[in-house]
Amino acid sequence: MPSPGSGQWPIAREYTRHLIDIRLVVKTSTVLHGRTRNLGEGGLGATVAGDMPLGEIVKLEFQLPEVPEPIHLHAEVRYRQGFQFGFKFINPTSEQMALIRRATRYLPLDVLRK
Repeated sequence: MPSPGSGQWPIAREYTRHLIDIRLVVKTSTVLHGRTRNLGEGGLGATVAGDMPLGEIVKLEFQLPEVPEPIHLHAEVRYRQGFQFGFKFINPTSEQMALIRRATRYLPLDVLRK
């Protein structure tokens, strides 16, 4: 199995991820800032300047293009390599999933992290 640093994601995803670069706020015991790399209905990948252990539950806040209000979601830290993090959404609402689906519909797939 390839390692996470080899450029191939070792775990099959339930949802595809799409390339998108938007601002991200991560709320843990502190507030961290970053940029997304990819986004899908099940989670997102991002570069975040900070420290979060695997398994930590955080609150994510990001603004999708053409959506008037920011999205607030709880997520679990599932991957980390340096400042690259992978987050799995926890109980997103059907409305949040629809907004993400609509926002990513025409974006390119992240082929390295399907």
